[in-house]
Amino acid sequence: MTHGLPFITADMLTRGAVPAWSADFDYWAAGALARGDVDELAAYADRAPGMPYAHPTADHFIPLFVTLGAGSQADQPVRTAIDGFMMGFAKRSFQTLS
Repeated sequence: MTHGLPFITADMLTRGAVPAWSADFDYWAAGALARGDVDELAAYADRAPGMPYAHPTADHFIPLFVTLGAGSQADQPVRTAIDGFMMGFAKRSFQTLS
């Protein structure tokens, strides 16, 4: 869910430290996904906490919308299938409920 490679630190690599920008962005995205709030997700660059660190470029966040569109209803809530952090980055994955 987060992909701020330019901002990786030694603590993230060696001690699994989770920076606030990664945790905050993940929490924000999880809430929007649980509500089916596609408009909020689409406004991530302006509204999401942790920006631009969580996604310095759009290319790693925009595929989320392809995944949502593959479900029968993009604005329906989703279920988190995988969560947690690895090297400080959120690894949240989800399934559509529709």
